Formats: sequence, structure tokens, C-alpha cells
Amino acid sequence: MKPLRIMATPSPAVGHFFPMVPMLWALRSAGHDVRVVVPAFFVNTVLQAGLAAVATAPVSEGQALDARDDIDDDHTTGTYRRLARIANAMAGDVERIVDGWRPHLVISDPMDFTGRRAAAEHGLAHAEHWIGGFLPTEPRTSAARHVFGAWHEAWPGMGSVPDVVIDPCPPGFQSAGAPSGIRTRYVPYNGPSAVPAWLTDRDRPRRVLITLGTIVSQGPEAHQLLERTLDATARPDVEVVVAARPGTVPQELAQRAKAVRWLPIGLAVQHCDLIVHHGGSGTTMAALAHGVPQVVCPSVLDQTDNARRLEELGAGRLVPVPAALAGDGELVRAVEDVLGDPRYAKSAAVLRDENDAAPAPARAVEQLLRTMGER
Repeated sequence: MKPLRIMATPSPAVGHFFPMVPMLWALRSAGHDVRVVVPAFFVNTVLQAGLAAVATAPVSEGQALDARDDIDDDHTTGTYRRLARIANAMAGDVERIVDGWRPHLVISDPMDFTGRRAAAEHGLAHAEHWIGGFLPTEPRTSAARHVFGAWHEAWPGMGSVPDVVIDPCPPGFQSAGAPSGIRTRYVPYNGPSAVPAWLTDRDRPRRVLITLGTIVSQGPEAHQLLERTLDATARPDVEVVVAARPGTVPQELAQRAKAVRWLPIGLAVQHCDLIVHHGGSGTTMAALAHGVPQVVCPSVLDQTDNARRLEELGAGRLVPVPAALAGDGELVRAVEDVLGDPRYAKSAAVLRDENDAAPAPARAVEQLLRTMGER
């Protein structure tokens, strides 16, 4: 097969781009020309992943946004509309890129609008690369209708289904009603990583990793939630590690953990017995890939769905943020339950084995290209 020109259009957020990186590496390693088209403010993240980036407007996120999109404090609605407006601001530059380069294939994440629009307007093949469990399409369609008008219905994944779906989620964790697609192994990627030497050693019998991700950690309740989580995990036989940038954690809280530093979750979690986190897809999937049980305090987007699914499968516990903040013992009991009952680790191991059995990204690339050739 001759080298293909492949345009990736991830939403400009690490939780959307990072899950796509192993597949984009695999495509590049197979000899194809892969270019990641993103707004200028996200270019450095792409470059740090070792991939070619093509910058478009807007230079800053704020240039594309409309405050009216934060309607009714609905984080999901606001997020989709923000991404739609960023895509709208990118449209002129993307048009010129496509006209000059003529890609053969466009790869988007589930919340992207840029690639869908380009694929529809130029008759390009389109693949949707999921970031975890299947996301409902209604919020995406609603945001597109609000920002672009009715003509968005011709875009892949809007009025029609994508040409191809790439699914890195273990089958046992995936939603029952999810469309079928090309299965691939979830390979955790969290950016350039310096792995501390102490990560493979332990001072105590058990280790718990705490992280609030990139969104919740910036929220008004982040410090209180972290304090409650530290309370819940504090015990003589447990070593606590907090994955966060040190400057975001008050000193009095940082002193209660073995370490507070930025850590690649996909590498760090495999050396832990439990992870307590916010329920973001990247963190959830990294823990699944390594068979580590989870306690999740969800708040926005798909976090609650992830937490509920973990609880249904016996691989974790859900503690709503209000209950965690209340400090009435629910979070403490959840941590004790998961650490003390080996059934949680066994259920998590089943999902890890499912992920290990899935085709590696290099194999999935072969299937993707065969599928595209048949269409």
C-alpha cells in the first residue's frame, strides 16, 4: 500500500488527544504521513508527543468562545459548545490545509467537530477514535445544531454514522449499546514522562494513588476533596502518592503524602493497589489497563458513567463528590472496602486481561487500512 496522508483532529484537550497517540504512532510507524491539526494553543502538546502538528486559529482558546455557552451551569453542554466554537474558528485554516494537502483519511475523537466538517465538505473517509466508553451522541448533535445550524446533519457521526469506529475499551467495560468497531488495546499515554526511581519501591505494604485530573483539580472544591481523600486513605500500612503539580496542592496537604508531583498515570498506577480519582476516561482506562481497582468521586461529563460501570462490575466504588466532601465516612468505607476485599482486584484483573487480549495498535492499523480500502 502506498503511504497515506492522514489528518488527525483531536479536540484540544489532553484527555481527548492522549488516547489517540498510540494509534497515530502506529500509523506513522507503518510509513504513513500523519499530521495533527489543532488550534495554535494546543500545538506544544502535540509536539511533545513526537507527532507533526499543523497550527490553526485560534491562537488562544478564549478567542473562539462565547460566555453564553456556559448555560445553566451545565458543564457537558458548555464543553461541547466550546469545542464547536473552536472548530468554527479553525474552519478557514482547515479548508486551506485540506485543499493543499488532500488527506486520504480524517481521524477524530468523539467530541471533535473539525474533522467531521472537513470530511463531509471534501468527501474524505472518516474514522472516530473513542477515548473510553461510548459517549452519547445527543450532546454533540445539540451543540452542532446550536453553533453550525441544521447543515451539520451531513457530517459523519451526526446525521450518519462514522465510516469507521476505533474502540480501545475492554468489551466488559464498554456500554452494551455501543456500535461495533475496530477493537484495539488501550495503551496508556500521559505525555513525556520522567519516572521516579522510588516508584518501583514501597515503604509500606500497600500504596494508594490519588489524582483529580486536569479539570477537577482546578475547581473550587479541589483542595477540600483532596483533603477528604487523604483522610480516607491515611493508615499506618498505606503509602499515599498524589499525582498533581506541587504548586496546586497546599503545603499542609502535601506533607501527608509520600510524594506530590506530576506523574504519568499509566506508568504510576501499575505500582499501586488502589487509585482514588475523579472518573475521567483517561485515568479510568489507565487503571483498567493495569487491573487496579478504583474509588471514583465523579462530577462532570462521563465521570459518573465510568464510576457506575466500575461499581456494576465489582472493580471499584462510586462516592459522589457531595458525599466525599461531607466527611461522614462514606469515602473512608469505600477505600477500606476496596483495599480489604480481594474481589475488587480480581474483577479489575479480568478487565486488564480483556485489554491485554485486544489487538495492539499496529494490528488495529492493519484492520483500519483494510476497512478503508474496502469502502
